[in-house]
Parts: sequence; C-alpha cells; structure tokens
Amino acid sequence: IRDVIASSVEIMAGVQLLDGLVLLASCDSIIPGVLIGGIRAGLPSIVLTGGPQEVCKSGGKKVVMSELDQLVFGADYKNDELREKIKYLEDHVCPGPGACALMGTANTMQILMEALGMALPGSSCVPAVYAEKERFATQTGRRIVELVKEGMKPETILTREALLNGVIVTMALAGSTNAVLHLLSFAREVGVELTLDDFERISGAVPVISRVIPTGRATVTDLYNAGGVPAVLGELKEYLHRECLTVSGHTIGEIAAAAKSTDHETLTTASEPVFKTGGIAVMRGNLSPNGAICRTTTISDEIKFFSGPARVFESDESAHAAVVEGRIKKGDVVVIRYEGPRGAPGMREMMMTTDALVGIGMGQEVFVLTDGRFSGFTEGAAIGHISPEAAAGGIIAVVEEGDQIVIDINSRTVNLAVPDEVIKARLAEWKLPLKKERGILGIYAKTALQAHEGAMIDDRVLTEAQVCPEQ
Repeated sequence: IRDVIASSVEIMAGVQLLDGLVLLASCDSIIPGVLIGGIRAGLPSIVLTGGPQEVCKSGGKKVVMSELDQLVFGADYKNDELREKIKYLEDHVCPGPGACALMGTANTMQILMEALGMALPGSSCVPAVYAEKERFATQTGRRIVELVKEGMKPETILTREALLNGVIVTMALAGSTNAVLHLLSFAREVGVELTLDDFERISGAVPVISRVIPTGRATVTDLYNAGGVPAVLGELKEYLHRECLTVSGHTIGEIAAAAKSTDHETLTTASEPVFKTGGIAVMRGNLSPNGAICRTTTISDEIKFFSGPARVFESDESAHAAVVEGRIKKGDVVVIRYEGPRGAPGMREMMMTTDALVGIGMGQEVFVLTDGRFSGFTEGAAIGHISPEAAAGGIIAVVEEGDQIVIDINSRTVNLAVPDEVIKARLAEWKLPLKKERGILGIYAKTALQAHEGAMIDDRVLTEAQVCPEQ
C-alpha cells in the first residue's frame, strides 16, 4: 500500500504541474506513502494529518479498537455475554472520524510527521473533530505558499539528524514497530544513512516517557491534553538534534524549548520515565542475523527470557486457526513464515494470531515470531521483521515443528537451538515454494528489499526482463 500511494502521489504531482504539495493523510501506511511521494516529486511539501478520534467508554473505562480486535479474533461466539460486548463495541468503539486513539501505526506516523519537521508544531495530536484542526488546516495552506516561495523541499528538512530525531521520538513513545520500516525508507529516499544499528543505539539511551495504549492506559487525546508533540519534544530536548529545521520555519530546538508536559500520568519526564530504555528493541541471532524488531513495553518481565518448541505455520490465518482451536499451548513459540516483503508478498500484519492470543489470555504465555510485521495495536510477546525472510532463504524457512527456540529480550537475541551443520543441511535442500503473483504484487515479490532495509520496492532490480519476462 505504501509504495502504491507513493507512486500515485509522485505521478499526479507531475501530471498536474503542481508547485507544492499539502499532503493529507491519517492512517497507517498512507502517511509514509504520501511523504515518500512528496520526496520523489521534488516539490515543497507539508503534511497535515487527521488526528485521533474521540474515545469510547465502556463500563466507565476508555476502550479502543484493539480491544475489539482481541475479542473478535479470540472469541467464543457461543458466549452470549461476549457476543453482546462485541456488538456494543462494534457500535461505539469508533465514535467518529480520525485514527484509533492509541499508539498504533496511524498515530505513531502522524506524530512522526511533526517530530521530523514536516508538519506544523502541535498539529498532529489535535482530535479530528476539534475546531483547532480546521485552524491548523488554514495555517498549513498558508504555509505551503511560503514554502514554495522559499523553495524548501523535503530533502532540506529530512537530514540524517532529523531522521534520528524520528527514531528518538519513536523510542520514547514506544511507537508502532512499523515506524522502523518507514523511517528506513525515508532515509533511502533522501539518500542518507540510517540502519538498525542506529535504532539499537538509541533504544539503549532514550527512555520511554509515554503511557499511551498499549504501553499504558492513556489515549492520544490524553497526550494532546498533556501538550502534544511539542511537549514530547520539550521533555526530550536533551536527546534531540535541536538544530534541525521544520516546515514552520522554527527549529526543533526552538519548539522543544517552549513546551513541556502538563500531565505526567500520560507523558512523564525523562528523569522519571515509564521505562529506562526505548520501547522498541532490535533482536539478532541465528534466526535474524540482519535484525528483527519487537516492542518491549508489552512483554512482561517474567517472559523476557523464553524457551519453547516451535509451532510452524505459513500464514497468519493458519496460525490463528490453531490458536482458536486450542492447538497452541502455554510455552509454545508460534513461527509464521512466508509473510515477509517478498513472501506474502507485501509484508502483511500478523494481527489475527497475536490478537487471538491476547483475547484468550495467552498473550504473555506464547511468543509469536514472524518475517511479517505487526499492527501498531499489537500487544503481548511478539517479534517481527525477521531478516532475511523465509522467501529469501532465511533460516526461518527451515525451522521445523518442535525445534527449540530461545529468546532473550534483555540480551536482544533470538536463536534456533539446532546445530549449525543441521541448519546448513536443511538450507541446502530448501526450495522456494512456487507462488504465482501478477501486477503490483508480482513486482513486489520479485523486487522488495528486506525488512532491515525498509521493505520497499527496489527500483535497482526492476529491469525489463524481470518485469516483462515474455519480452
């Protein structure tokens, strides 16, 4: 989706002979898609996101979309009380326009547009239905005219230091793991270096200062009331590259100096954080020599060292079926493969399996490993983005049912406990399963970069022979 949207923006900007772009987006991969399109168009650009939606309450508690997903995917539909709760949430959990009000991919990417300097300060966390959002729209429209006159293009703003600021904010808010893919892709588009080593280094240095769901029980509306992204920057000012420019004309440092959190239950200080280190970890080991990603704030201390037998599946659907049918037991490691960038193709979210495990109360009793990715909603014990993926001949392709897998979150390792010579013998016999895909998915299956490189279409290998083999 991201690559298609980026290409669409790039094409339409050129066809319409535009001078500048106001990039409107609110959800998940659409937000990075429009920004990548703006970068490729080479035009002055500014982002305006839709903001979070209002929040539903059930039983006196705030309820967000992820809780409905967990009930639906893990439900016992013979339970009348549960069916009624699902029905209630279906009618109320999305009370209006805007992104689901938790730290999913949508709100993570909205916040990052501001943290990277591509959106006006304070704009991203304003709820969609507030009058203030309309005023930000007017200001954004006026500012793009000035940016066109100034000739300020995205690559002027998106320096390596600005992208590192994006990583810092992602770590501090325990943002969606999908942000890793998108930040890597932004760096690729503007031609600056950013690798998983940067994420790993920053994760060890930057504390988590947010209690927004799923890390805590606050919502993005609460974050807005605590001061929004300017307050986040203010609490992180000692970690940030403060000289970075923004579309507002102010530097990140100037924005950070003028704000701080007004609600320490939602947004803490860096000196009294929720967690001492960042909310996303880079995992390595023989299963993921090029890296894998997990959100550490949703994994309990009791299972940060975990060893169990592999339960192997080749789709999210088949793994989900095993969960709801009771075939997955406490202590298992669910391995979902051929869901990576080339294998899916398209690197789908493995949310059915993880949501079902949380929904039936096993989110902290079973680990899920995949070469696919996860929703920003995902809770529980999950490691994704395993690279190289199964379709590229990664070791995950030759994991067998019952193999022991050892996971150590604190040491950042995930290993297949099988002798090296056995792994080599299995790889020597491995063959890529045939999967016929046409159109954009066929192109993606042939050309997608691995997750540790951003998982986008690699135009370096789009030769005529590969795209049109019949010619």
